[in-house]
Amino acid sequence: MDLHHKQEVTVGLLVLGGIGLFMAGTTWLKGRSFSSSGSQVRVAFADVGTLKRGSAVRVSGVNLGSVDRIDFEGVGKVVVTLSVKPIVQPKIDASAKLGSAGLMGDALILFHPGNSSEPLPPGATIQGVVGQGLMELGTELGDKAKEAMTGFSEIANQKLADNLNATLSAMQRMMGVYTNTKSGPVGDLAATMRQLQTLTAHLDSTLAAASLPTTLRMTDTLMTNLSSTSHEFAVTAARFDSLLQKINRGQGTLGKFVTDTALYAELTKVATSVKELVDELKKHPGKITIQIKAF
Repeated sequence: MDLHHKQEVTVGLLVLGGIGLFMAGTTWLKGRSFSSSGSQVRVAFADVGTLKRGSAVRVSGVNLGSVDRIDFEGVGKVVVTLSVKPIVQPKIDASAKLGSAGLMGDALILFHPGNSSEPLPPGATIQGVVGQGLMELGTELGDKAKEAMTGFSEIANQKLADNLNATLSAMQRMMGVYTNTKSGPVGDLAATMRQLQTLTAHLDSTLAAASLPTTLRMTDTLMTNLSSTSHEFAVTAARFDSLLQKINRGQGTLGKFVTDTALYAELTKVATSVKELVDELKKHPGKITIQIKAF
């Protein structure tokens, strides 16, 4: 055999091996056994939901088989053929339940082989039950939520009605206060408006009685007097500033009194002597002697 034919044979064997591995993997993924040994169990359901061929068959939570066939025999009757491993020995009291792997999981068969000593006859069909699926749970939860919301709505409506009644009562009391023209804010506002009208009338009469030329002349005279007073005040301030400057330079009696420390010391001595004399007179008022000398 030449090299070219050897390569073709090798490629063909690889292709056949790949096809065989693909079929074996598909069969394994569907949960079907490679051997034909085991038991076939027929189960009738009213509705199989999303169950399909290859779906798992669990016994006590362990995958020990798969769904081999699904046959529709009429409305409300679907026969499912289960293929279970040889370790599972179906009894006459066997049962099956259609369930799911969680709320959102795939459908599967929960199979119980039974506890009777009598085996299940070949070709016998057992009646399966449909477990509570996602739709049923959703419906039940929806009903409970509806009941809870109804209760909350009744409570909320009662509370809203009470609050609305309290608000309306408060508004009625407020309107009663504001519509009373004799007392309350409306009465105070009416009195204020009457006083404002009286004040406006007095102001109008005063302005009407006043002579505008006389008022202008009095205003001019007042402004002239204010200008003269301001000028005199400026002159007085200038003279006072000049006096302060002289005092600071030590000119005049006040200047010497402020700047001459010797004068301050003498005045302090004189004040001390006078104080001592007054104190002595208070202690001995009869000791004052008067001497008269003739020249």
